[in-house]
Amino acid sequence: MTLGFAVVGAGVAARYHAQAIAQAGDARLVAVSRADPARAHEAEAEFGVPCETRYEGLLARKDVDAVCLCTPSGEHAAQAVAAAHAGKHVLVEKPMALALPDADRMIDAAQRAGVFLGVTFQRRTEPSYAELRRAVVAGELGSLVLGAVTVPYLRNQAYYDSAAWRGTWAHDGGGALMNQGIHLVDLLLWLMGDVEEVEARMTTASHRIEVEDCVAASLRFASGALGSIIATTSAAPGFPHRVEIYGTRGGVQIEGDAITRWETQGAGRRTTAAPGTVEAGSGASATGITATAHGRLIADFVAAIRDGRPPLVTGAEGRRSLALVLAIYEAARTGRAARPAREVLAE
Repeated sequence: MTLGFAVVGAGVAARYHAQAIAQAGDARLVAVSRADPARAHEAEAEFGVPCETRYEGLLARKDVDAVCLCTPSGEHAAQAVAAAHAGKHVLVEKPMALALPDADRMIDAAQRAGVFLGVTFQRRTEPSYAELRRAVVAGELGSLVLGAVTVPYLRNQAYYDSAAWRGTWAHDGGGALMNQGIHLVDLLLWLMGDVEEVEARMTTASHRIEVEDCVAASLRFASGALGSIIATTSAAPGFPHRVEIYGTRGGVQIEGDAITRWETQGAGRRTTAAPGTVEAGSGASATGITATAHGRLIADFVAAIRDGRPPLVTGAEGRRSLALVLAIYEAARTGRAARPAREVLAE
């Protein structure tokens, strides 16, 4: 079974999705959608497929089985619901929505239509994080006591000025945490489990934008473990993100997507330390990654549809990361501890 994909949007994310579809197998790009009619021919030349300037026209195409939503974050919810009503599977870029009721509408629409909804947190497919997830589930680190992510990225003012929606609450939904850091928020939740309570501070340190470019949060997980999230887009020249997970029998440090240290005790004892410097990658530039992880995620999405199983990152998982980001923003704005909203429609 080969699924026909359409990419909605024509920016950086759209290019990654188009490349990933070509890599995935059992998938082919059949159309793109761009709202500006004056640039439709430009999109057709770049992507090599027809460009629909009306989203309704794209959804009416019989050769489109699934859509990749690579549009501004504030447009995701309405577009996902419309696609589900048209019987199309949906793979939506992060964040899946800007508000939890919108995320719930997306999940409900996909359920009712009998289509699949996935969220683009492609870092879960990186071998380092997949290996760490397996070790955590197997109990190789013992009881988890601490989880931390650090996102010391750089995005210059030109990045925010490149599109009117960037750096706005209404259309971007947030800054360093919602747009860049949410990938690492997803990984932390995937590895450590639900967060019970957060405290946070945020500021706009060096950009002319509405939203934050620096945030620090302290977490208490439902398991009793503690954690932290630190994210910025003001750290010149940009550095690789870090994920650190520690338990009563060992700990793992990952920088970028490379395991820099892995130490465990007892049965299956392991000691690994990787020398050398890790490249900044996406820490220094929005285009500082390849489409390889996207390709693995789309391959999983296609396999999930074929096999009738949930994709690696479901709508409920996408909602969970959104809920934590919104709770961090609430805590930072109010100066009081906040709790992520967990109510979600079953998938």
